[in-house]
Amino acid sequence: MPGTTHPPGDAPVEPYAPGPFDRTRPRAFVAVALAVFVNLGSIGAARGQAWATEPGLAGVLLLLVSPAALVFLLPRRPALATILSVAATVAFLLLGHPWGPVFLGPVAVLAGVMLSGEVRRARRIAWSGAALFAGAVGTVAALLAPRIERLSADLPPRSHEKWGPGYGWGDRDGAWFLTIEAMIAGAAWLAVVLLIASAARDRIARRTAARAAARATAAERERTAVASERLRIARELHDVLAHSLSAINVQAGVGLHLLEKNPGQAREALSNIRDTSKDALAEVRTVLGIVREGTAPPTPGTVPADAAPLTPTWDLSGLRHLADQARADGLDVSVELAHGIGDLPDHVAGVVHRVVQESLTNVRRHAPSARRVTLRVTRSDGVEIVVTDDGVQAVRTGDPPEPGYGLLGMRERVEGSGGTLVAGPRPDGSGWEVRATLPVAAPPPTGPARPEPAEPADAPPESGETT
Repeated sequence: MPGTTHPPGDAPVEPYAPGPFDRTRPRAFVAVALAVFVNLGSIGAARGQAWATEPGLAGVLLLLVSPAALVFLLPRRPALATILSVAATVAFLLLGHPWGPVFLGPVAVLAGVMLSGEVRRARRIAWSGAALFAGAVGTVAALLAPRIERLSADLPPRSHEKWGPGYGWGDRDGAWFLTIEAMIAGAAWLAVVLLIASAARDRIARRTAARAAARATAAERERTAVASERLRIARELHDVLAHSLSAINVQAGVGLHLLEKNPGQAREALSNIRDTSKDALAEVRTVLGIVREGTAPPTPGTVPADAAPLTPTWDLSGLRHLADQARADGLDVSVELAHGIGDLPDHVAGVVHRVVQESLTNVRRHAPSARRVTLRVTRSDGVEIVVTDDGVQAVRTGDPPEPGYGLLGMRERVEGSGGTLVAGPRPDGSGWEVRATLPVAAPPPTGPARPEPAEPADAPPESGETT
């Protein structure tokens, strides 16, 4: 698309989707709640597990490692946060403190890792940390099980204070945490938490990607609209200035040549230059009016500017005016206009006007030997414009030259309206031909021809002209 560049071979980069724990405030809120709950919960759990010791200063500091990792290490150091949280939990258990609430610290850290940082990296670290956490807890359970079993055997049974279902020696003092079934259940719940966090992160990533795609599409549409508007304005300015300046150049040359020999004709050439430049200035103002806020400047006594069309209106007099300018440059222009041409839609009429204008300009600029030009506009299912001249074509060698801006502009206008354009030497080699065909609605019923306004006395006759 216009205005869009991509490095060759580079794949599109996926937009970064920040997670909820990338912000400090949610992490701080969860960390405070976690610190309060695990400390109070561990104190309560120690009273239900007679073989466990109540956390002291060292235990409290170990319990605060996971909340601190949430606040200070995420999202920049997720692997370090995971390792420290698991290590603090293992140390807490090895010191003989109660099992239970302490596990919430690593679970919260792993969920925080999943909900922060880059998605793929977060998922990889979180699941690796979960495997590390499950392995560490299982190892600690295997190491502490014989010691806790001996301590529990010396205690009287307290079935009314059981923390879970009875599993042999686990009936006493909440030791059911150390059973294989409890370990499997804990690992399953950890997996469920991480799956929920992963699903939430994927949803956030999809929403972020959708918003990024919408922004990219809107930006691309804006760039395309700007490029299209630049191209349209460039075509308008080219058609106006190239046509007018070529006519002014020819008339200036005539005036300079006749300044001393025939002052009267030189004065006429200067008058033509004045009229042509005046018309060009008016058209340039119209185009610039389109650039400024999309409307042409208002004219006193007319409809408001916002109700005016953004392109010059066109009728039969517009083509005659172009033909008159070409005649003033010494060309014999024959105009043939079919019935129904005056009822063309505005956008089609504008294309017809510009095609004729550019064709006559090219005759003056590129066919100095041309003396006669034929302009024919017919209409049936569509409208056809044919402009031919009798200029001698120069013999060219090598590759054909690329078309100039004028021909490109004509082709873009015609093809943009759904038509076709063919421009090149005539089959018999006696000049150049431009043939454009545009689709248009069927013409209205043919009625009696309207009388043509009288031609100026000094103007050459327009052979074959009808209305």
